[in-house]
Amino acid sequence: MAERAAALAEQFEKAVADLAKTIEECPDDKWGAKTGEGWTVAAAAQHVSGQFPLEMEYITAASEGRESPGYSWDDINGKNDGRAAKNTAVSKTEVLRELRDGAASTAAYIRALSDAQLDSTISLPLADGADVSAQQLIEGGVLIDHVNGHLAGIRAAV
Repeated sequence: MAERAAALAEQFEKAVADLAKTIEECPDDKWGAKTGEGWTVAAAAQHVSGQFPLEMEYITAASEGRESPGYSWDDINGKNDGRAAKNTAVSKTEVLRELRDGAASTAAYIRALSDAQLDSTISLPLADGADVSAQQLIEGGVLIDHVNGHLAGIRAAV
Protein backbone atom coordinates (compact mmCIF):
# COMPACT_ATOMS: atom_id res chain seq x y z
CA MET A 1 0.00 0.00 0.00
CA ALA A 2 1.34 3.39 -0.99
CA GLU A 3 1.61 6.07 1.70
CA ARG A 4 -0.14 8.58 -0.54
CA ALA A 5 -3.03 6.21 -1.11
CA ALA A 6 -3.37 5.52 2.60
CA ALA A 7 -3.36 9.24 3.37
CA LEU A 8 -6.03 9.91 0.72
CA ALA A 9 -8.19 7.08 2.06
CA GLU A 10 -7.87 8.51 5.58
CA GLN A 11 -8.84 12.01 4.37
CA PHE A 12 -11.87 10.54 2.64
CA GLU A 13 -12.86 8.49 5.69
CA LYS A 14 -12.58 11.57 7.90
CA ALA A 15 -14.82 13.59 5.58
CA VAL A 16 -17.38 10.76 5.56
CA ALA A 17 -17.18 10.38 9.36
CA ASP A 18 -17.80 14.12 9.76
CA LEU A 19 -20.80 13.90 7.43
CA ALA A 20 -22.16 10.83 9.24
CA LYS A 21 -21.85 12.58 12.62
CA THR A 22 -23.64 15.65 11.25
CA ILE A 23 -26.44 13.45 9.89
CA GLU A 24 -26.76 11.56 13.19
CA GLU A 25 -26.92 14.82 15.14
CA CYS A 26 -29.30 16.56 12.76
CA PRO A 27 -32.53 17.38 14.59
CA ASP A 28 -35.51 15.67 13.00
CA ASP A 29 -37.19 19.01 12.37
CA LYS A 30 -34.14 20.14 10.32
CA TRP A 31 -33.91 16.98 8.15
CA GLY A 32 -36.33 18.62 5.70
CA ALA A 33 -34.66 22.06 5.82
CA LYS A 34 -33.36 23.46 2.53
CA THR A 35 -29.65 23.71 1.81
CA GLY A 36 -28.18 26.58 -0.19
CA GLU A 37 -28.60 24.60 -3.41
CA GLY A 38 -32.34 24.23 -2.74
CA TRP A 39 -32.29 20.55 -1.80
CA THR A 40 -33.50 19.25 1.54
CA VAL A 41 -30.83 18.19 4.02
CA ALA A 42 -32.07 14.62 3.44
CA ALA A 43 -31.66 14.91 -0.34
CA ALA A 44 -28.22 16.52 -0.06
CA ALA A 45 -27.03 13.81 2.34
CA GLN A 46 -28.39 11.07 0.08
CA HIS A 47 -26.79 12.76 -2.93
CA VAL A 48 -23.38 12.30 -1.31
CA SER A 49 -24.06 8.72 -0.20
CA GLY A 50 -25.50 7.73 -3.57
CA GLN A 51 -22.83 9.43 -5.67
CA PHE A 52 -19.92 7.12 -4.84
CA PRO A 53 -20.57 4.69 -7.73
CA LEU A 54 -20.50 7.53 -10.28
CA GLU A 55 -17.42 9.07 -8.69
CA MET A 56 -15.72 5.68 -8.78
CA GLU A 57 -16.34 5.47 -12.54
CA TYR A 58 -14.04 8.47 -12.97
CA ILE A 59 -11.46 7.40 -10.39
CA THR A 60 -11.17 3.86 -11.75
CA ALA A 61 -10.97 5.13 -15.34
CA ALA A 62 -8.03 7.34 -14.39
CA SER A 63 -6.25 4.84 -12.16
CA GLU A 64 -6.69 1.96 -14.64
CA GLY A 65 -5.79 3.96 -17.75
CA ARG A 66 -9.23 3.72 -19.31
CA GLU A 67 -11.22 6.37 -21.14
CA SER A 68 -13.22 8.87 -19.09
CA PRO A 69 -16.94 8.22 -18.72
CA GLY A 70 -18.80 10.13 -21.41
CA TYR A 71 -21.29 12.00 -19.23
CA SER A 72 -22.07 15.63 -19.99
CA TRP A 73 -22.88 18.22 -17.33
CA ASP A 74 -26.50 17.94 -18.44
CA ASP A 75 -26.37 14.18 -17.75
CA ILE A 76 -24.83 14.69 -14.30
CA ASN A 77 -27.16 17.54 -13.34
CA GLY A 78 -30.19 15.59 -14.55
CA LYS A 79 -29.21 12.58 -12.44
CA ASN A 80 -28.57 14.79 -9.42
CA ASP A 81 -31.83 16.73 -9.70
CA GLY A 82 -33.88 13.57 -10.28
CA ARG A 83 -32.36 11.83 -7.30
CA ALA A 84 -32.78 14.92 -5.10
CA ALA A 85 -36.47 15.15 -6.00
CA LYS A 86 -36.93 11.46 -5.19
CA ASN A 87 -35.09 11.65 -1.86
CA THR A 88 -36.45 14.78 -0.19
CA ALA A 89 -37.52 12.75 2.86
CA VAL A 90 -35.26 9.67 2.77
CA SER A 91 -34.53 8.36 6.28
CA LYS A 92 -31.33 9.09 8.15
CA THR A 93 -30.90 5.35 8.70
CA GLU A 94 -31.00 4.64 4.97
CA VAL A 95 -28.58 7.46 4.14
CA LEU A 96 -26.15 6.42 6.87
CA ARG A 97 -26.20 2.78 5.71
CA GLU A 98 -25.59 3.78 2.08
CA LEU A 99 -22.93 6.30 3.13
CA ARG A 100 -20.99 3.83 5.26
CA ASP A 101 -21.26 0.93 2.81
CA GLY A 102 -20.23 3.05 -0.17
CA ALA A 103 -17.44 4.75 1.73
CA ALA A 104 -15.98 1.45 2.94
CA SER A 105 -15.61 0.02 -0.55
CA THR A 106 -14.40 3.35 -1.96
CA ALA A 107 -11.76 3.74 0.77
CA ALA A 108 -10.59 0.16 0.26
CA TYR A 109 -10.15 0.80 -3.46
CA ILE A 110 -8.20 4.01 -2.80
CA ARG A 111 -5.95 2.30 -0.23
CA ALA A 112 -4.95 -0.33 -2.79
CA LEU A 113 -3.78 2.20 -5.40
CA SER A 114 -0.10 2.49 -6.26
CA ASP A 115 1.65 5.81 -6.73
CA ALA A 116 1.67 5.14 -10.48
CA GLN A 117 -2.10 4.63 -10.45
CA LEU A 118 -2.61 7.83 -8.44
CA ASP A 119 -0.54 9.70 -11.05
CA SER A 120 -2.36 8.13 -14.01
CA THR A 121 -4.55 10.63 -15.87
CA ILE A 122 -7.65 10.82 -18.02
CA SER A 123 -8.83 13.55 -20.33
CA LEU A 124 -11.89 14.85 -18.51
CA PRO A 125 -14.64 16.21 -20.77
CA LEU A 126 -16.34 17.80 -17.74
CA ALA A 127 -13.16 19.90 -17.31
CA ASP A 128 -12.91 20.94 -20.97
CA GLY A 129 -10.70 17.94 -21.77
CA ALA A 130 -8.02 18.74 -19.17
CA ASP A 131 -5.83 15.85 -18.08
CA VAL A 132 -6.75 14.97 -14.50
CA SER A 133 -5.00 12.40 -12.33
CA ALA A 134 -6.70 9.82 -10.16
CA GLN A 135 -5.28 11.64 -7.12
CA GLN A 136 -6.80 14.93 -8.29
CA LEU A 137 -10.16 13.23 -8.74
CA ILE A 138 -9.96 11.75 -5.25
CA GLU A 139 -8.93 15.02 -3.60
CA GLY A 140 -10.86 17.43 -5.78
CA GLY A 141 -14.52 18.03 -6.41
CA VAL A 142 -15.16 14.46 -7.47
CA LEU A 143 -14.72 12.81 -4.06
CA ILE A 144 -13.26 14.37 -0.89
CA ASP A 145 -14.05 17.98 -1.76
CA HIS A 146 -17.51 16.85 -2.90
CA VAL A 147 -18.25 15.32 0.50
CA ASN A 148 -16.86 18.36 2.33
CA GLY A 149 -18.73 20.81 0.11
CA HIS A 150 -22.09 19.20 0.78
CA LEU A 151 -21.21 18.79 4.45
CA ALA A 152 -20.72 22.57 4.70
CA GLY A 153 -24.09 23.14 3.02
CA ILE A 154 -25.83 20.69 5.34
CA ARG A 155 -24.23 22.25 8.42
CA ALA A 156 -25.35 25.71 7.29
CA ALA A 157 -28.94 24.45 6.94
CA VAL A 158 -29.11 22.78 10.35
